[in-house]
Amino acid sequence: MLMKKGLLAATILTISCSTAAFAHEHHQNEACGATTLHGYMEDIKDEMRAMSSDIKSGDNQAAAARVETLIAHFEKSRDQVPYKLKAEKLEGADLKEQMSNYEKGIDKTIDVFKNLEVALKSDDLAEVKKWLGEIGAKRQQGHQAFKANC
Repeated sequence: MLMKKGLLAATILTISCSTAAFAHEHHQNEACGATTLHGYMEDIKDEMRAMSSDIKSGDNQAAAARVETLIAHFEKSRDQVPYKLKAEKLEGADLKEQMSNYEKGIDKTIDVFKNLEVALKSDDLAEVKKWLGEIGAKRQQGHQAFKANC
């Protein structure tokens, strides 16, 4: 059991520390600047770390409560235009298509968090691990599609 918790903790730490969960914009270049979306992604990163700590300490109920905050941040992020789309100066149908893809990605990520919440509330470590892995996959997909290289 201790080995499984260690593996679960390592998975969580990798996901939460590797950057924010979706379409995060770096502060390294002033061209990217501080955006509202960047702020939401920073909040998500902080909540993911706190949730990771809750799970590592065995407090799945506290971790489940954090999921609601994470979902709220994603819902607010849904209405933002990722900096990459601004930098590419997309307009018209191209912008509409990319925004639709972005919104669908956010919606799918929210669904994954809802599934994680159920797993946390039922203390099902196998399902928690599964959904944390899916969060990592969604993060990677979002970054590949929408993260600007700044």
